[in-house]
Amino acid sequence: MKDNTFTDPKARSPSPCLSRLKGRAAMLRAFDPALTSGADCVSKSFVFLLLPDASMLSFSAVVEPLRMANKLSMRAAYEWQTVSLDGEPLQFSNGVNVTVNSRCHRPERPDYAFVVAGSKLSSGQEKAAARWLYNRYRAGARVGSVDGGAHIMARAGLLEDRDFTLHWEDQLGFRERHPFLYPVDRLYCEDDSVITCGGGMAAADLTLHLIEHNFGREFAMSVSELCVHIGLRQGEESPKNSMSMMLGSRNPHLITAARIMSDNLKDILPLDLIARNSGVSRRQLERLFKTYTSRSPASFYRDLRLERGRQLLRDTDYKVIAISAACGFSSATSFSRNFRRKFGFCPIQSRKV
Repeated sequence: MKDNTFTDPKARSPSPCLSRLKGRAAMLRAFDPALTSGADCVSKSFVFLLLPDASMLSFSAVVEPLRMANKLSMRAAYEWQTVSLDGEPLQFSNGVNVTVNSRCHRPERPDYAFVVAGSKLSSGQEKAAARWLYNRYRAGARVGSVDGGAHIMARAGLLEDRDFTLHWEDQLGFRERHPFLYPVDRLYCEDDSVITCGGGMAAADLTLHLIEHNFGREFAMSVSELCVHIGLRQGEESPKNSMSMMLGSRNPHLITAARIMSDNLKDILPLDLIARNSGVSRRQLERLFKTYTSRSPASFYRDLRLERGRQLLRDTDYKVIAISAACGFSSATSFSRNFRRKFGFCPIQSRKV
């Protein structure tokens, strides 16, 4: 799949935008000889194995910067193709159907081989995808996973003794299936020839990082600008919003209290202790929570525990009674009653939503 912006005659009609783009490309080529000289002028190739229920956002974010890089360099700096397990069209998680170039059993020899996956795969699909990825790795490709593709990486045996990541919502379920593998809380990880990404817009950050590696920071920054993307985020950054953003406040006492609560969802701490460790009185803590969250500290703490319970229900096979204990509730009855009050349905129904 190639970008035809500079091969389609209709796309070559003069325009001020194109003139500016040509000027920018000429400036970048003068600045960075890697864009035009020697072996580096050879296109870098990608193959993306798309699996059913994958995120369309993640796939678009990982591939669009490649197209923008071609547009800016005014040549095919990157080439890519999409494959599926059987070569047939598949459906993204948002219901959009997509066709692919071929089935994954063709003997591709790309520079990069990526798996883009969701969380709803059969054992047979995981096995076939893992075999494909491992074969690409053995053939010398740099292999990567986006979103839920880390499950495929794990099945292929490519994550042992490596730093890796996946979408933060899927990490609990992943650890249940792979108790000896420990994902890290990062946008993306690059460990030798194995690359992992949490998905979503972090996939664009990963591709921009690869473009920077291939053609330099100045060029990657220009691609980022074309994508209307803010800068070049580093892989070590956390994919989740900071506590201050969630609370809508930078008050250090409030942030400290919320973090203490978030770190102690199983063994519930007394509010007096939380307030003391946050550097305020209990009354001051209640006033802060009421001002910035419109909730009491106890209500905020309970909601954190219920959100964790909902996540465990979605991502694990734990029984409700075990989840109740893991979220600090004295009984499954108490957990279910509070869960229904907050979400409008019982925990068992949550697994069907």
